[in-house]
Order: sequence, then C-alpha cells, then structure tokens
Amino acid sequence: MNNRTYYGYGGSILYVDLASKRIRKEPINLDLAKKFIGGTGIGFNILLDFLKPGIHPLSPENVMVFGTGPLIGTGIMGSSKCYLSTKFAMPASRDGSKYFISNSMFGSNRFGQMMKNAGYDHIVITGHSEHPCYLKVINDDVEICDATDLWGKDLYTVGDILRKRHPGQTGPCGTWVIGQAGENLVTYALGFADDFFNAGRFAAAIAGSKNLKAIVTLGDKGIKIANPRKHRELNLKKRKECLNHPKYSKFISFGGGGMGKFLNDTRVKTVCCSGGVCGCKTVHVLESDAFGRTWIGGVFPSFPAVVHMELGIPGYPKNMEAGFKFVEMAGKYGICVNSVVRVFKYISVLCKRGVIKSEDMGGLEFKDGDINFYLALLDKLVKRADIGATMAEGWYVMSKMLGVDAASDWEAGTPISKGVDINVDARVWPSLFKAPGGFSPPMGFGPLTHPKTKHQHAVTYWSSEEVSFEEVKADAKLMAITQNEFERVFADKSFNTGRLTRYVQDAEELYNSLGLCDTSRHDLHDPVRDIPWLAEVYTAVTGHQVTARELLRAGEIVWNLAKMINAREGFSKEDDLIPDLYLKNTEIPLKAREGDRYLADWFGNRLSKEDIKKMFVDYYIERGWDIKTGLPTKEKLVELGLSRLIPIIEKADGS
Repeated sequence: MNNRTYYGYGGSILYVDLASKRIRKEPINLDLAKKFIGGTGIGFNILLDFLKPGIHPLSPENVMVFGTGPLIGTGIMGSSKCYLSTKFAMPASRDGSKYFISNSMFGSNRFGQMMKNAGYDHIVITGHSEHPCYLKVINDDVEICDATDLWGKDLYTVGDILRKRHPGQTGPCGTWVIGQAGENLVTYALGFADDFFNAGRFAAAIAGSKNLKAIVTLGDKGIKIANPRKHRELNLKKRKECLNHPKYSKFISFGGGGMGKFLNDTRVKTVCCSGGVCGCKTVHVLESDAFGRTWIGGVFPSFPAVVHMELGIPGYPKNMEAGFKFVEMAGKYGICVNSVVRVFKYISVLCKRGVIKSEDMGGLEFKDGDINFYLALLDKLVKRADIGATMAEGWYVMSKMLGVDAASDWEAGTPISKGVDINVDARVWPSLFKAPGGFSPPMGFGPLTHPKTKHQHAVTYWSSEEVSFEEVKADAKLMAITQNEFERVFADKSFNTGRLTRYVQDAEELYNSLGLCDTSRHDLHDPVRDIPWLAEVYTAVTGHQVTARELLRAGEIVWNLAKMINAREGFSKEDDLIPDLYLKNTEIPLKAREGDRYLADWFGNRLSKEDIKKMFVDYYIERGWDIKTGLPTKEKLVELGLSRLIPIIEKADGS
C-alpha cells in the first residue's frame, strides 16, 4: 500500500534499536488501527508484543513507545496529545518488586505534528546505547546521533541547541528532551516536548538508562484527510461552540487573584499546542531577568502556587517569586514539580522530627519555609547527592531507607497509590467544587483503579465553576452511554461513582488514542467532550465509518488491554488499594479554611471504608470484571476481541 491509503495516519511505525543501531520501519496495520484507534491503544499493543514480563524498567530490555493519534496534525480543534508508553521507573509495590506499565500523555507544539508529517505514527525504542545519543527523525532521514556534547546540560539549553542544529524550512523541529534528573535516574523525572509540555512523568529515567538524551522530529510529507470538506465543516462548528461557551473567557485568561495582574504585567508569552483550542492560555512562559525561562501550567499558575502552599513559603498569592524560581529550576532539571514538592514537604516533616539531620544532607541546614533551602535540596536530589540519593528512589523505597511509612503518615498528608503521590487529593479537593469532600465523580476514585495512578485521570469537570447535578447527567450522555447504562449509573437525585467511573475512563482512553487535548475537556467541557461529534470527525479524517458507540467501545478495549498487560506483571485486585490517609480521613478531619474536612461524596455525605469498598465492587461489576480478582473475565476478553490475553487470567487464578 502507498501512503495515500493511510488517511489520518502517518502510515508507518519506526523501530529503533539503540544497542545494534538498527533502524527499520513498517507500515501501520490498518486493522489494528481500526480496533485500537491509534495513540495509546496501539502503544499498549506494541508493548504487549515487545516487552518481556518481569524485566526491570531500567534494564536495556525495557521498551519506549512514542506515539500519536489519527487526529494529530489534522487541524482538528484540540488535536495535540502525544503519548509515551513504557514500564515506568517508580516502584509500585511496597516490596519494590512491581512496576506499572502505562502511558504518559503530553501536549506538543511541534513534536507530535512533525512526527506525523515525517510519516510515523509511532516510534518504538529498544536497547541501550553505550554512549549518550539522540534520535534524529527528519522524514526518511533517521539517525542515532552522538549526544556527548548535550549530556549534563539542562533541558532548555538542549532544546535550543537542537532547534538551531536542525532548522525546518516552515518552522522549528519538534523536540523531546530529558534534563539532568532523567540522566541521573530520578524515578519521578520527566521529559519535555518542545520545552514546555511535560512529557513522561516517571519515564525520563527510562530514557536516561538508555543514554537517550532527546528525540528530534521534522517532516514535510503532510497528512491526508479522507473528506476535507466535512472535516473543515465539523471543525469550524465546534470552534464556534467553544468561542461562545460561557467558560471561554476564563479558559484563555492568565488566571485569577493577585497572580492574574502579575502575569499580565510581566513578560509572559503563551504557548499553544498544535491544534490548540481557540488560543488557550494554559501554558504560560515567563522570560525575564528575575525568573529566567519558567514554564507554568494551568489557567492559574498552579505550580508556583503549589510550591508556596505545600512548603510554607511566604508570598502566596500576590508575590510568588520564590515559587517561580523553584519551577524554573525544576523545568531545567526535568523533574515533576508536583511530586518533588510533596517529597520535600515530607522531608521537612522528618527534619522537624529529627529523623533527618544536617549531616544526612551533606551539611545543609533545614530552614522551614526558606526557598534557598529547597533549591539546595532540589540540586541534591537531581545530582543524587547525600539525602538526594534516597529521595530519588520514590516513596516506597525512600520510606524503607529512612525507616518511616510515608503512605500512612497523617502529618505529611500525601496519599499514595501504587507508589505514586495522588496530586488530586480526594480529601482536600471539593467534589466538583461543590461539596467539602473529594470523591467527585470520578476524580477522587478513578486514580485508585488506574494501572498507574494518574493525578488527572477520570476527570469529569475540572473548571472551578460550580456544576449542577443536571450538568453531570448531561455530560454522561455526551459520552455515548446507552439508556440502560445511564439508568444503572443515575437515580433521580444521586449517581453511582463506581459505575460512572467506568465510562469516564473509557472516554478518556478514547481521547488519548485519538490524540485529543485533556485540558480543553476539563475546562471547555460541554462542547469538547462530545463523542458523537468525534465519531463524525474520525470518519471524515480516516474514511472509516464509525458510530459514537463504536468509538467508546474502542476506549473500553484499550482500557482492558492496559489492565491485562499489568496483570501480566503481577498486579491484581490487591493493588487497587484505598490510600491509608483516605481511610484515616473517614474518622479524622483535615483542617481547612472552610472547616473540618472528612472524606465525602459529591453530595457532601461522609464516606466510610465500606462505602469505598462498595465503589470498587460496583466498578468491577459495571466493567464486567470478576469481583474476586478485579480482572476482566474470559467472557469479557472474548467479547472485546482480546482472547489472546486469556492465558494471563488463567495464570493469575491458577486455572
């Protein structure tokens, strides 16, 4: 088949072995593309075939799959998300024996689009390079290049060098780069796509272990659309809906409070993803003498705010200079701000208790709320110096090495699931910003059932606007669920969180496979989370006729595939745990400005341990999974066309 057959797709999968230097490409399997859509679905399918069960994530045998969805590069509103699928570096069990396999979704300004324009839907990287290297992908010119001169340099510097080294005729090349944190195998290090889109939380260490510093993408082949007229019509219609949406002005703003004025008065530029939603301003970049080049995510500059609030640094909310400086350094090093701040918060608690002393930190003296202390601690973490070597290993290993239990420490206040800190904390996040609890549908519950805990997975509404119960029901209908399913989830004045979570997760996996922006789905919710519209779009782009229901079904297939590939790694129902701190919070209140907070549902009703356990049962039943194992039944796998995964179940239950 020639490339014209692949409407919406680049047409090829690129395979790169860093050890043997062998490079090859194969045409994408259109039957698999129809079944799994693209994106994460194809990624998991590749990992199933290429990744040996039980290998250590930092071994040469681990595999990295970068990919795009069929909508990326087509100009469809919100078509910006790429993904990286691999076995992640963060230990996911207390004994350190299990590591999750999942994906890290990320936006991009050039990386994903240029990858598609070069003719590649996915890049599969195996092996280990003996020397620092980067991968150059420029149309058919694919080369493993020497990166000795780039190793040890910060993320922003390397991005600048590569864009000058590989200029494009119609714009810069796309880049994916790791910083020093990834080089030194910090488990929660991340890469950045095009400097400002965090890409690969818990995965940059995998690249570091392979001596892979960066990937460069550049292409001019273009992407063919099956029905350009219909594609344009659908895109324009949806853009108008977004522009007229009542939340649009907030979506494109710099944020609120004292920081809104600060950002508008400071040299700030916004970086929009390719296919960005109507000029969104969810990525702010400060370029000033005071802060250098600082990436700030979200419609509110949440990262600097998190630094100030979690570490007790004065200045919030009107003067967060210290927070901006911390975020700048974290960006250069390539490390997850959310995770590192929560680790530092816990280290501060241990310093106050006398568990950690100055000599443990190489003579560094603890100074509560002092940004200079935390910047020095950040440097030690990235370089794995003194206490930094311990912090770099992640929550479970760090706790064991220090003789503490971070997962159940009430004062530290960080819930942990599968070894990962839950950024959307169900104890303190209002349930849809309405009730003083956190098991919002299903933001608080969803991460507990994910193969890899994800702080933004299974999100319904993300906006700070109050949401009505009627809007929640309308949202479910946009996800193409049947009337029978709707009646199982919703009652007159309530809903079942466990059952609803299943459909939100399937929809999220669909969006990930298509390559759609998640921020727009959270903030401009009503017009964007529209699977019937997406069915028309997908048909117009690829020429493959699908219904909304068939698309949602594809999301279900991908989710079950992700579950099974992790079951092959030994994960089971026992790993779908309720964080210790959530259980404590059913009885012990958290102090907040709004008053005492107990774990509660969306309506403000306090939850018990048994209530949460029932959510899991309802969730498994709605998925058609075995409530005893928490895994898909053989019948479910047959139904989804995943029969080849049945031996995994048989091995798990000993049959």
